Amino acid sequence: MICMEHLLRPDFNRDWLSLILISSIAILALLRYAFPRRTSELFLLPFNDKYFALEGRQKGFRHPFNGVMLMLQILAFGLFLTLTISPPNEVISALNPETLMRTSRLVLIYVLLRYGLDWIMGEVLDCQPLLNQYRYERLSYHHLISVLFIASFAIAFFALPSIHLMTPVFIFLFLLGLVLTLIYSIRRNSVILFRNFLYFILYICALEIAPYVLLYTVARGYG
Repeated sequence: MICMEHLLRPDFNRDWLSLILISSIAILALLRYAFPRRTSELFLLPFNDKYFALEGRQKGFRHPFNGVMLMLQILAFGLFLTLTISPPNEVISALNPETLMRTSRLVLIYVLLRYGLDWIMGEVLDCQPLLNQYRYERLSYHHLISVLFIASFAIAFFALPSIHLMTPVFIFLFLLGLVLTLIYSIRRNSVILFRNFLYFILYICALEIAPYVLLYTVARGYG
């Protein structure tokens, strides 16, 4: 006799999060339809650098594709923060619209401050072209990480009995993404970076590592 075991899901309002995830996937599909080449090259970014040659980096910052992807990036990292700052036994209760809005707002503030400080540093040190290139590369890799986050979160939300089971996966993807972004950027700009190695180390500590630690600390107290 075949026995079927029923998996009970926690009882909480899933409608708002279902709508957000389905809308995010629909937006990604529309971007794929509207910008097929740019989307394809973004997904191939870990394997080749053709994406960075599309229409030039300076124009790329103002491209509508980047604007939409940046909004999805803020949402994806907001979801990531909501999961990581919540203990496993409180993840379900922490997943509510107010918490997501707070964490997404923190991510937005972080992005504005982060790129603002980058721009000021470029003006002060007279290295704006180099930092523009680095900013665009980092932004593009973060786009790719956000797509992975949204896809993984949708799978966890609709397929698994408990969302917190995917928290270690999200943390791994986030750390792996940061490390790979740094490695690829160093590889692409190795000559210039190693000529100014001391400044590069200071830049990494001040504007790469410390802001993420600060954001996580603030999110834990704010969430």
